[in-house]
Amino acid sequence: MCRKCVEIDLKIEHYRCFALGPADNLARQSIKILIEDLEAEKAALHPRDRT
Repeated sequence: MCRKCVEIDLKIEHYRCFALGPADNLARQSIKILIEDLEAEKAALHPRDRT
């Protein structure tokens, strides 16, 4: 895994932990969107690995 992917994974984990805390539905939906964006960014880094 490249350094950028490791950084993205750390951000995703941070957001997932944050979502477990006291957050309302709007905050959880926003966190979900952030995670989806980060996962898409990670997938775009290595498009050939997704075959």
